[in-house]
Amino acid sequence: MAQYGGSGIGLILFMGQRIEHAITSIQKYVPEVVHIVTSDKFANQHKKRLKDWAKQFSFRQGTVSFVGDLFEESSVASLLNEVLTIYRSEQELQENELDWHLGITGGTMNMAATGSYAGLLLGMKIFYVIQPPEDGKPMPNRDIIEFPQLQGLGWMLHLPLEVISFLGQESGEMGDFCKIIPEQVFRKLYESELVIIDGDKWFLTEEGKVNLDFVKGTPIVSKMLDKLHNVDKIVDEISDSYVGWA
Repeated sequence: MAQYGGSGIGLILFMGQRIEHAITSIQKYVPEVVHIVTSDKFANQHKKRLKDWAKQFSFRQGTVSFVGDLFEESSVASLLNEVLTIYRSEQELQENELDWHLGITGGTMNMAATGSYAGLLLGMKIFYVIQPPEDGKPMPNRDIIEFPQLQGLGWMLHLPLEVISFLGQESGEMGDFCKIIPEQVFRKLYESELVIIDGDKWFLTEEGKVNLDFVKGTPIVSKMLDKLHNVDKIVDEISDSYVGWA
């Protein structure tokens, strides 16, 4: 991995005919590997471009996946399967999981919608590259919009029920928070702007409350939460000798 810069970032780009957004994305995230998902119409062109970009920007050349049913009802399943295939293949290759970013700028509207859904399911960071001002040159630090709350929802969907139940308090003492919430989970929730810290207190943001309500409202989570003990009992059962990660 180090030979490609060791950035820890994997990039999946949904692409149509245009390529400017792809270059801006590569310059912004300095990825270790780049994969492209496109239509059968542009696949051969993008294979050559990806090879050239890999040499120019020193990343590992990934795959160019394509679908032939882009304008049919089956396209959502086809596009989602391509992203899942990339993700699973990379998991087999990597000793450490990459931090995945998925660009939804190129291609059709259903590609953007499916890309957002795929990112939600897999906990990937979703981003979009805007057009630079008229006659202006692309600037990666200015022209890329990220959607941290969307990624946060994806993370919440994968949380253990005990953690979901605890977050349902919506606020509390950081001492209890550190005993219940793993540090890695906290960092993801904080980076996704779903949780904020004020002194010794933690709070769910408004976006955090909406996302948590959505997760708790899903049938399986709602049913399982009814079977859990209340949060106070969960905290009391934790060994007093464990001080958490703070």
